[in-house]
Amino acid sequence: MRTILTIMAVLAVGACSRVEADTPAAQRAAVTKACLDGDLAAFGLKLDRVGCACASNVLQAQLSPKAMTALEDYSRGRQDGFDSARAGLSGDEKLMLDPKRPAGAPDLRKVAADCL
Repeated sequence: MRTILTIMAVLAVGACSRVEADTPAAQRAAVTKACLDGDLAAFGLKLDRVGCACASNVLQAQLSPKAMTALEDYSRGRQDGFDSARAGLSGDEKLMLDPKRPAGAPDLRKVAADCL
């Protein structure tokens, strides 16, 4: 009986670690990994492990779904998806997700300020 319960627990843990792509959890995971790897430094996010996890949750809550999708595309290296998703944004979100934004323009640090 103990063996069966152990096997079921291992299978349950494995099932929980798999996240379907394009879900909010998958977006947060991709953004957290990219933040840890330093890939989001162009957007003003260069944080430690806890800060990256915090930032991905805050960004998920504060940004529009389109902006979060664009950030996920950038995080996963999908440049075409990033460009097309970013084109549909407006205002501050479009500036925040511009890797070549002008000095003084808002960046993602402003949104994730509580995580710094």
